[in-house]
Amino acid sequence: MSEILSGLPKVMGCDAAKRPLRIGFVYSRLPFPMMRGDQLTVAHLLGFLSARGHKVDFFTLDADGVMTKEQGDWLAKNCRTVRIYSQSVLTKLRGLLLSILGGLPLQVGLFRNAQLESAVRGNIAKSEYDVVYAYYLRSAPVVPKHLGRGAVSFLAMQLSQTLNTERLYRGERKFWKKFLYWLEWRLLARYESSIWRDFDRVVLIGPQDVLAIQAVCRQKRQPEMDNWIYGAHGTDTQKFVAARSDEVVANRVVFSGSMLYAPNVQAVLWFVNHCWPKIIAERPGAEFIVQGRDPVPEIRSLHGRDGIVVTGTVPDVGAYIRSAAVCVAPIRAAGGMQNKIIEYMASAKALVATTIANEGIMAPAETLSIADTADEFAAEVISLLSDASRAQELGRRARNYVLANWTWEAHFLKLEENMYSALEGKRAPEAIDRLHSGKLKL
Repeated sequence: MSEILSGLPKVMGCDAAKRPLRIGFVYSRLPFPMMRGDQLTVAHLLGFLSARGHKVDFFTLDADGVMTKEQGDWLAKNCRTVRIYSQSVLTKLRGLLLSILGGLPLQVGLFRNAQLESAVRGNIAKSEYDVVYAYYLRSAPVVPKHLGRGAVSFLAMQLSQTLNTERLYRGERKFWKKFLYWLEWRLLARYESSIWRDFDRVVLIGPQDVLAIQAVCRQKRQPEMDNWIYGAHGTDTQKFVAARSDEVVANRVVFSGSMLYAPNVQAVLWFVNHCWPKIIAERPGAEFIVQGRDPVPEIRSLHGRDGIVVTGTVPDVGAYIRSAAVCVAPIRAAGGMQNKIIEYMASAKALVATTIANEGIMAPAETLSIADTADEFAAEVISLLSDASRAQELGRRARNYVLANWTWEAHFLKLEENMYSALEGKRAPEAIDRLHSGKLKL
């Protein structure tokens, strides 16, 4: 994902919509800088909605970012209104306490903000919106169950947080972290099994997340979720491009992603401990680049060991990706989709990934190499490092697949279609009721 701190989303290549919508967009952090997958997606979605002529009121918190003036100006230009609310330490602690007392997930409490909630609900009460779009589970409590007047609500869960947190729990070794993951996993299972019923549509990345939430519904003896739609991310195929021959470094393996994010940390540690020794035994002089912001101490300690380079924040993640002979995604504890995979593929790179890493993207076998055990993973990396022509062909197929299926515009146009469909589905019965009651004249 882009880590250019002053970066802006790509300019969307789409015409204005024939029917503009009024949209209340609720989020839990600043969309800039685009350091996380959700920030990247939200910023590009706002740009898309603006390009299509929709009127967006954007509500969010001042968490996890500091915007440049250029980014603030971009946000103001692309939204009808922008409202950013302070999320102080005291507010977070109060929210955590209320969550614990109410049996809600800890992340819901951390991002709870009474001022934001009051502003959103006030606008909804005045019938300001056709669509209310809440991004991520933590924003769900802001939106009332019944919007009325033909408006529809969307909850962009994106991934099953229950599945994601369970995997983090099973992969964690530190006792205190393991306990927190266990607690959040249990709270999320209870929450995800029912919160979907408060929204007209739930947006999820792929089938695995749908199945995980439906399984939790059955476990908690709740009705099985049936209002889901798919809403994946895209990538900038003009930013992530195939490398020139002089950019590629022989025997270089690259992993890219936020190194504060627990699934990325677990993935890199697993790869270094279980796969890398086998690789350097076969390919002496091989180099493993770990690029990404805010590396935790466990990752920083790898720097300089056995050809491992830990970069921290870099001006352009695309440069290191282009330099790779092989890219890796040894993800073992995350749900949803991995932006890094489509960035690797858009850059025409040979890629070795786990089944879990490919869950959300579901790239076909001819575009990447799937390996789940350490022996298989190491063997595939070694094979691709040893066979440049095979690596190049895999990368060529990967880029063609992304160009055909994974642009931002393609996915957002499908989301927009679902917004129109949900509105039509809700307003038609209301019109019939009004006709029967005599309030609607033909």
